[in-house]
Amino acid sequence: MNRRQLLTGAALAGPAAIDLVANTPQGDRPRGQALPKKITGVEVLYLEKPLKDRFWMSRSPIGGIKPMASRVIVHLHTDAGITGHGEGRDAGAAAFRKGFADLVIGKDPFMVGEIWERMFSVTYGREGALKGWSQSAVIGAMAAIDAALYDIMSKAAGLPLYKYLGAYRHSVPLYVTGGYYREGKGIDELVKEVMGYVGQGFDAVKIKIGGITGGYSVEDDYNRIKAIRQAAGPKLKIMLDVNGGWDVATTIRASNKLYDLDIVWLEEPLHWYDDVEALKRVKMNTRIPLASGEAEIDRWGARRLMETGVIDFMQFDCHKNAGVTEFRKIAGMASMMHILMAPHHEPPLHGHLLASIPNGYILEGFANPDRDPFWFEIFDRKPRIEKSVLYLDDTPGIGVEFNQKALAKYGTKIG
Repeated sequence: MNRRQLLTGAALAGPAAIDLVANTPQGDRPRGQALPKKITGVEVLYLEKPLKDRFWMSRSPIGGIKPMASRVIVHLHTDAGITGHGEGRDAGAAAFRKGFADLVIGKDPFMVGEIWERMFSVTYGREGALKGWSQSAVIGAMAAIDAALYDIMSKAAGLPLYKYLGAYRHSVPLYVTGGYYREGKGIDELVKEVMGYVGQGFDAVKIKIGGITGGYSVEDDYNRIKAIRQAAGPKLKIMLDVNGGWDVATTIRASNKLYDLDIVWLEEPLHWYDDVEALKRVKMNTRIPLASGEAEIDRWGARRLMETGVIDFMQFDCHKNAGVTEFRKIAGMASMMHILMAPHHEPPLHGHLLASIPNGYILEGFANPDRDPFWFEIFDRKPRIEKSVLYLDDTPGIGVEFNQKALAKYGTKIG
């Protein structure tokens, strides 16, 4: 008997029967009634693992000069026994160490908008100063908490997150990032690395360029990418990431030199101090599409970038900044401006988000365990990736399960 039939029968039987239904224990009610109403506890782990090598971008290596892989994992427990998991970057750890997670204790996890605004209000009031929570730490902590809330809600609904949000598709294209500058390694090693990704079935790669201050000229970078194109052939999609390594004049010269190598996009080419308005001049003088946005921390910064009218791909990273709630708002703005979403980092969560919007283009992934060891070690369950496609299934929530031995090995409880 379903709930409608039960209530109809109770109504016909009179008030006493209606009271009986109302007082039925949660566990005995029809499916969908035993929903979480309160966050009862928060656990926060900070994971660290030293990297074996330096993977240089244009100006700095991944994880620092003494390279370290790191991340935050948040577990939100509820009164219904559903636990939500959210991942974030290391910036949020500083806030969690000083009690930031207390803001969500006792809150209804379905009031995600209210919780988001409560957390964000810390960035423009005195509370952050009183508690010792910096703006960057708050924005980072929000990302992990917000993801965990969406994990709870979609689990409670019995749906994978992408369907809970309103799905457009079941799978999302993915590229692999590699081609870092490596100490003691040249073009031959670079080509071998990329062909290794091709051998694994990837048909799209992103390569690091722009290392002028490290001694790599525009001509050096052109030769690196040309060697990849010649080895891989015309079918390989190649994205280029400058990581803020060039000025305007160098960007224009380099982009026009690289154009004949059939580049999907040129990412974040300009120095940090003038990386938005100056893109207008770059756009007027190059034919390669432009990508940016991973450094934006909220929708206001993303709006400023998109309103220049020069980027073709928005790369907002909700794993790092502000969370799913903010990503959805930015994706909506981008859709109206005919900009495609291509988020920076972390395919499990971003895969669901791209599958739930009309303008989702491609995910970023990593295929080198020396560069991204946690992707290979901390999950017992994660999305399946084959031949540059991430496939989503019907597992409720975000759909990841963590390897407890790995968490114990690399993790420290900080909240």
